[in-house]
Parts: sequence; structure tokens; C-alpha cells
Amino acid sequence: MDKFKDRERAFEAEQSQKEQSEFDKRNSRNKVFAEFILDHIGQQGNQELLKEIVLSDLEEPGDEDIIRKSLDVISQHNGSLSREDLLKKLSEI
Repeated sequence: MDKFKDRERAFEAEQSQKEQSEFDKRNSRNKVFAEFILDHIGQQGNQELLKEIVLSDLEEPGDEDIIRKSLDVISQHNGSLSREDLLKKLSEI
């Protein structure tokens, strides 16, 4: 019985590590994406806005939430990137 519990714990630890790694990769991608948006609107170095964009991805599964937030930020600062531009950039990162 101990071997089974040990295997179960090992599997859970492996899954946890895998999920953390994927979260870290996605967070890094979102940071690069947010920096791209900030460069476009002339707000390089605006850490508060960068954080808002990156954290917006936690609202719902997928990329729709970060796209929506980015489009809002772009329109507030008179940027010219379209939804298609943003999707293309996300796929490149």
C-alpha cells in the first residue's frame, strides 16, 4: 500500500511541477506581449499598465481576456493595432 501512495504522491508532484512550468511560460509570453503593446502606444516602462494587461489573462481560459484588455488599452491611447494584429503577435511569441 505504501508503494501505491508513494507513486500517487510522485505523480501529483510531477503534475504540479508541469502546471507551474506552463503557467510560468504563459506569464512570460504575456509579459512580452504587454511590452509590445506598451511600446506601440508610447508607454514603455509603465509597470502599472503592464501589470494590468498581464493579469487580465487570469480572468478566463484562453486569450480572449488579454486581447480584450489590450484592445481597450490601445483605444484609450489612440493606438492603431487591430485584433488580427494582436492575434498574430501572440502566435509569434
